[in-house]
Amino acid sequence: MKSNIKTLLSLATAGIIGSANFADHHDEVAGGSFIIPKAEVEETLLQGLANLAEGRTVSDIVVRHIDVGEEYMGVSVVQRSKVEPRAIETGIAHVDLDEIYYIMAGEGTMVTGGKFVDPTETNSNLLGPMLRGEIREGVLQKVEVGDIAIIPKGMPHGWHEITTDAISYIIFRGDPNEVMQIKNSAE
Repeated sequence: MKSNIKTLLSLATAGIIGSANFADHHDEVAGGSFIIPKAEVEETLLQGLANLAEGRTVSDIVVRHIDVGEEYMGVSVVQRSKVEPRAIETGIAHVDLDEIYYIMAGEGTMVTGGKFVDPTETNSNLLGPMLRGEIREGVLQKVEVGDIAIIPKGMPHGWHEITTDAISYIIFRGDPNEVMQIKNSAE
């Protein structure tokens, strides 16, 4: 997990903050890092909002899934519609993926930790194996623009409420077992 966090934060810094210092070539450069241009992130954010406008409640778009040596690193843009406070907490846990959320817009309250009651095992084409179900004894934590949430693999997590019309965040996913959908380019 420690190496995943270091890799994720390096990717976040290079891809979000550092992209303005590079030429037009944003692909992996021999001996250099992989840059995801700001314009591509913004385009993906707009696509996600369009998905919500069409009636979806969640849009999770993989921007890139990069081979970083001993594992893959997934970068996704996620948007969720407003969620009223829930009496019963529900969520998921990724069997193979560590996640770091960087909140870009909106705010809400996450539920993390605790334990599942009779979880259901599923397999997502996008994110591999996961558990889902009711969460008991989870911790409620408010998040807003600029916050970062770190969710280790196996930890139950979900949204207790989203107080704004939508929330947008970038997820960095450490994927040592290559369970995520592969995407190596903007195409």
